[in-house]
Amino acid sequence: MVHITREKLVYGFDASFPPVATIASGDTVTVETFDTSTGRIHKPEDVPAFVAVRDPKKVNPACGPIYVEGAEPGDALAVEILDIKLAPLGFARALKNAGVIIDGIRDFGVVMVRVDGDDLIYGEKLRFPARTMVGVLGTAPAEGTIYTAHPGAQGSNIDMTINKVGATVFLPVHHPGALLSIGDVHASMGDGEVCGTGVEINGEVTVRVTVVKGAAPERIWVETPDDWATTGQAESLDDAVRQAVEGMTVFLMNRFDLDKTEAFLLVSARGDVRVGQCARIPGCDATAYVLFPKDVVKIL
Repeated sequence: MVHITREKLVYGFDASFPPVATIASGDTVTVETFDTSTGRIHKPEDVPAFVAVRDPKKVNPACGPIYVEGAEPGDALAVEILDIKLAPLGFARALKNAGVIIDGIRDFGVVMVRVDGDDLIYGEKLRFPARTMVGVLGTAPAEGTIYTAHPGAQGSNIDMTINKVGATVFLPVHHPGALLSIGDVHASMGDGEVCGTGVEINGEVTVRVTVVKGAAPERIWVETPDDWATTGQAESLDDAVRQAVEGMTVFLMNRFDLDKTEAFLLVSARGDVRVGQCARIPGCDATAYVLFPKDVVKIL
């Protein structure tokens, strides 16, 4: 199994970035990841100094890129999340001029969060179960750079709570080798990530990576043991929802041999629209997804 240390990081997805490792289709790889501050916040007093030097193009570092042998444009990369390990301490913090609520929120507001077994200790005041997930996962885009703070059709900052152990994320391949990068682990995050952060924490992610020939999706989608999910990202949440619904409508048309009207009505009847990220971070798109259960079966 390949193991990549967190110092081998990028702050964007770009075909010009040289790979830090090469794997074969079907290989398992473990990547170490930094938190969104690149490991610079260890106590509340660290926040003002970090904010003073924070560059929005240098947050959410991802480990990689990883060259996957046999991956060619037009293929899909199936990334199965096998394990997520957490560092002992993380944090949740407010982002100035971002978030669903701004009035009354401290500019340097932060809560340190300690890992205690399967639980999290929130500010030494509250205990709740960890909800581990991966926020950043993607391949190189067709052209240009997608920064790790931003979502893209090829992945990047996709921030969905379903990106957890047991999920398989399907990514489009636009360049030979795909150039996969992974980062931004959360010890817990709520759908919507309404303040702009979850419980940000250093971590270690183990995935199995498989090339699916000729199956490149227009935008990423996710399969869990119980559900399928299609995604959307746009400047407005409405447009992100529309993209996700359109994606699931096409998915169901193909899966169950339905016409477009039948599939669209089925999304409304059985699917759930969820918000991935709606923190209103300046310059960052909102994300949404449609979660559709696998318990619908074809009888004719």
